[in-house]
Amino acid sequence: MRMRQKGFTLIELMITVAVLGVLAAISLPSFQSIIEKRRLVGAADNLTAALQYARSEAIKQNQTVRFQFNTASWCVGVDDDLGSDCDCTTPSTCTIDTVQKIVSGSDYPNVDLAVAPEFNDIYIDFDPRQGLPNDSGIFAGGDFTLDINGQSKKVCLNVIGRIKIIDGAAACN
Repeated sequence: MRMRQKGFTLIELMITVAVLGVLAAISLPSFQSIIEKRRLVGAADNLTAALQYARSEAIKQNQTVRFQFNTASWCVGVDDDLGSDCDCTTPSTCTIDTVQKIVSGSDYPNVDLAVAPEFNDIYIDFDPRQGLPNDSGIFAGGDFTLDINGQSKKVCLNVIGRIKIIDGAAACN
């Protein structure tokens, strides 16, 4: 009587590995698109959180809080000491109660940041009474556009300080 062997033959194992390799090669481009979209959403969420944090801290501390942005190095920072400029490339200058508050583009590879021309300066000061934004001029609202390979999101800031995220093709209201 022959004894029955258990397990896979070498040919069955090679066929299984080949099929898995083909499936992985087919699905890899779709995973890349998903990863890029998650980077974009993460950058938009963190930018929104930084804006909301600056606004809420201005109200909480009853003092002006500055939201500083730099499109060249793609970074934003929040600072409550207006006497010293918040340079988000030097993290120790962007602090709220000695805690660093920075969002950096290096955390989101290939995501580009553009700022609407409505912003007059490279910062937005939030008023301590109502948290209203002021960019050293008459503020009429504006947006930050984040883009990665044709996909984009806008972080909109309106005149009363409302912050929202919309798809890049839509207009901020």
